[in-house]
Amino acid sequence: MRRFHIHFALIALAAGLAWAQDEVAESLHDRVEASIRSEERLRVYDWVQYRIEGDQVTLSGVVTLSTLPAALERRVAKTPGVARVINELEATPYSRDDMAMRVNAFWRIYGNAELNRYNNRETRSQIGREANDVHQVLLQPIHIVIADGNLTLEGEVDQQRDVTVAESAAKQVMGVRAVSNRLVVVNGNTQERQALEVGVDSWWTDTSSGVRLPVLRVENPSGRVRVQVAATSRIRYRQSSGDREVREGDVVFDRLLRKMRLRARPSDGARIDLDVDLPYGHSLEVVTVDGPIELFGLFRKADITTATGAIRLAAPWQTVRLTATSKSAPFEVRLPEALPAINRPATDGAARPDWGLVDPRPETSSIYGSIVVHSTAPSQLVVENMAVPVDSPVRMHWEAPDALETMFRPNRSRTLVRRNPTDAGPPGAAGSFDKESAHFSSDVRLVDLTAAVLDVANLPITGLTTADFLITEDGVEQEVHIVDGGDAPFNLALLLDCSTSTLGDRLTVVQSAKSFVEVTRPQDQVAVHVLADTYLQVLSPLTNNRDELFRRISDIPPLSGSTPLYDALVLSYAREFAERRWERNALIVISDGMDNQILPPVGRTMPSKIPFDELLRAAAEMNAVIYPIYLESAESPRSSRDPRAQGWKEKARSQLEQLAKATGGRLFRAPSIRALNHVYRDVADELRSVYRIGYYPKNQKFDGSWRQVEVKVDRRAARVRTRPGYYAW
Repeated sequence: MRRFHIHFALIALAAGLAWAQDEVAESLHDRVEASIRSEERLRVYDWVQYRIEGDQVTLSGVVTLSTLPAALERRVAKTPGVARVINELEATPYSRDDMAMRVNAFWRIYGNAELNRYNNRETRSQIGREANDVHQVLLQPIHIVIADGNLTLEGEVDQQRDVTVAESAAKQVMGVRAVSNRLVVVNGNTQERQALEVGVDSWWTDTSSGVRLPVLRVENPSGRVRVQVAATSRIRYRQSSGDREVREGDVVFDRLLRKMRLRARPSDGARIDLDVDLPYGHSLEVVTVDGPIELFGLFRKADITTATGAIRLAAPWQTVRLTATSKSAPFEVRLPEALPAINRPATDGAARPDWGLVDPRPETSSIYGSIVVHSTAPSQLVVENMAVPVDSPVRMHWEAPDALETMFRPNRSRTLVRRNPTDAGPPGAAGSFDKESAHFSSDVRLVDLTAAVLDVANLPITGLTTADFLITEDGVEQEVHIVDGGDAPFNLALLLDCSTSTLGDRLTVVQSAKSFVEVTRPQDQVAVHVLADTYLQVLSPLTNNRDELFRRISDIPPLSGSTPLYDALVLSYAREFAERRWERNALIVISDGMDNQILPPVGRTMPSKIPFDELLRAAAEMNAVIYPIYLESAESPRSSRDPRAQGWKEKARSQLEQLAKATGGRLFRAPSIRALNHVYRDVADELRSVYRIGYYPKNQKFDGSWRQVEVKVDRRAARVRTRPGYYAW
C-alpha cells in the first residue's frame, strides 16, 4: 500500500509539473508575440512566424526591410524566458516594382467592397496550435507578401468566399507574375494539428501496396460533420454549436499509431458541428448516429457509417468510386448524370443489404479514390459532381484539353488567319487551317521569348545585354526591351516518366532526378512531377528546399501504368509555368517518349487526349524551354529484331526532338546511367545559356495570324535557339 501511495504521488507530481510547464510555455508565447508586435516598422507586407522549443525561439518568414531581421532578433532575445534565438527571417531585396505592387495589391484587396470590413481590423491568429508548433503573427487578417513579382496571400478570413475574392483581386495587380493563396477560413474555435507523415506519398499507392495511409476518424453522434480535402499539411477543424457556446472539452483530439481521432463529447449532450480540412492523401472515417455528413473534394479513401443521418457527397466522380449500402432506401436520393443508376444488389443471404448503389466500373479501372457509405435508413443521399480541385497534387490526364483551352484559347470565337498560302507556319503546322485548327493565344502585346545562346563548342555565352540581341518579326526589326540571364533565377520542372514502359529504367529515372537537383543553383526553384498510372502526381511544387526534394525523390516506389505523356506535358506546364510567363522556365522530361498514341489501337491502354500535332503547336506558345532526356534502354534480342517496335521507338524519339526544337531546347540521349553524367553537365550549361527576352511588336494588328520571329546575337559564331514565332492574338 505504501508503494502504491508513493507511485500515485509521483504521478501527481509529474502531472503538476507538466501543467506548470504548459502554463510557462503559454505565457512565453504571449511574451514573444508581444515583443514581435512592439516593432513599429512591421506592416501588412511582412509575414513573421515563430516557434518555441524550451527556452529557444526560432524566427522565420519574409520581411520587406533589410534591418528588420536583426531588430526582431534583438527584441525577442530580450524577452524574459528566452535564452537563444535562431533567426531564419529573410528580407526581400529592394525593388521599386515590388513596392508599387504592394500598394496596388493593398487597395485592390482591402478596398474591395466584400473585403473592406477587414481594413484596420487588428487581429491575432484564431487558430489553436500545439505548444511547439509554428505560430504566426497577424497584424491584419490578410497579409500581402511580394518578392520579385510573386505575390503570396497569408492570413485568416471568415468565409471561403473571401479566399476566392482576395485571390481574384491579387491577380489583377499589374506586374504580378504569380499568386499563391494561403488564406485559411477560421472562426473563434478553430484548432490545427500537425498531420501524420504519409511516408511514401499516398496518392500513387493503392490498398494492395501494403502502405498504410494515415487515417483521420471523426466521431460525432448528432452534430454535423463537414470534411473537405485541402492543400495543407495540417488537420484543421472548426467547432460550432446551434445549442450554446462551444466549451472546453467539447471536442477531443488524440492519436494512436497511424490513426488520428476527433471526437465530439459534450458533457450535456449538446450538438457540436465539426468543419474539417483534411490533407490530400489521407484516409477518412466518419461515424455518426443521426448527424448530417458532408464530404467535398478528391478523397483517396473515405468510409462513412451512419444510422439515419443525411449524406451529401461532392467529388470528381470520373476518378472516384462510390459504393453505398443501406438496410432501407434513403427517403430522398439525388444523383448527377455522371453516376451510374442505382442497382439493387442480389440478395443471396440475410446479411446482404436491402438497398445499394453500385459503381459498375471494373476493379481494374484506373480510379484514384473511393467513398464507401454504410447506413441503416439515411434521410437523404445527395451526390454532386465537381471538377478536380485546382490545388490538388494529382492531375488526371483527361484534364489536359481543358488546361490547354484555358491557357491558350481564351476566346474560342477567334479564328486563325493566314495572310497568304506561302506564309511560314509554326512547327508541325499543316499546309492549311480551318476554323477549328489549333490557335493559341497569349499576351503578345509584350512578346516574351526564352532563347539559348551558345558558341560553336556548345558552351554558354554569358553577359549579354539588350544591345547584343537583334530580333526581327516577319522580317521587321524590333526594339528589345527586356533581357534576363546569367544570375537571374530559373524555374525548373522535372517530369519523370514512371510508366510501365520505363520500369526497366527506374533506377536511371530516380538517379537522374537527384542529379539534376544537384546541378541547380541556390536561387533556382525546382519542381518534381511523376507520370504513373495515368495520373500526373506533383511530387513537389517549385521550391528551393533541396533536402525535401531529395527525400521525396528517394520515396518513389516501383510505379507503372499507362503513358499519356502528351497530356502530362501540358499539365506540368499548366501547374508550374502558366502564371509565370515572365520568368525563366525550363521543363526537363525524362522519358522514352512512348505515349500510348504511338502504339497501334489494339495495344493502346490510355492514350493522351491531346493529339501530338496540337501539342506541338502549343509548344510554340509555351514560355518554357523543353529539354527531353531520351531513355535508350537496353532491349531484348527479340524486340531489337521487331521492325514495328523499332519504328515506334524512332517515332517517339523524333516527337520529343520536335517538341524541344519548337521551344528552343534540344534533345539529350541517355543510352545508360553512365552516359547521364555528361547529360547533367550539358543541361547545366544549357540553363546558364538561356535568356529571357521581351519586345513590343511594331505590328499592332492582332488578327490571329502566325508571325515568324528570328533572334540573332551580335557575337562571333553565336548560335541561338528559341521558338520560331507566335500567333498574334
